[in-house]
Amino acid sequence: MAYKYRVMVVYIAGLVMTIIDGTVVNVALPTLADEFDVPSTDIEWIAIVYLLSLAAVIPVAGWLGDRYGTKRMFVVSLGTFVAASLLCGLAQDLPQLLVFRVLQGVGGGLITPIGSAMLFRAFPLSERSTASVGVLSVAVVAPAIGPVLGGVIVDNISWRWIFLINIPIGAVAVALAVQRVSRC
Repeated sequence: MAYKYRVMVVYIAGLVMTIIDGTVVNVALPTLADEFDVPSTDIEWIAIVYLLSLAAVIPVAGWLGDRYGTKRMFVVSLGTFVAASLLCGLAQDLPQLLVFRVLQGVGGGLITPIGSAMLFRAFPLSERSTASVGVLSVAVVAPAIGPVLGGVIVDNISWRWIFLINIPIGAVAVALAVQRVSRC
């Protein structure tokens, strides 16, 4: 597989995880409120802190990528997101889950801008529209998958798996990024 497509696959894997994670949790909020015995007004913070922390780190992503290298920062952001997903799945109460969701948002917030930079560096200018269409095709479908996947997981397995499902996908994405993506 050509290098540029390896970068695209790695970026899409990280992007899909963050997009789905932003929507999969919404379906689980009533279950989480019951699990932690808190009112719905408190449980909504699970979604809010993720989105706030995700948005807060986007402005520094370019600087971090330039300062430490886009590949390194992409691997760090993926690793942070995956580790935080594990912690979210293991959380024992709402305060723990909120802290872990903030950490997950930090990792997720860096994935998109740094991954985009890697992608556009890998594709020549004449092919960037093709790369964008490939990524956008996935990015348009992912938000629709989250609620359905969340419902299936919460109804048939456990709410914890809405977070733990990121572990195998993220592990593969990290391994591919480390092994198949050169310095960007």
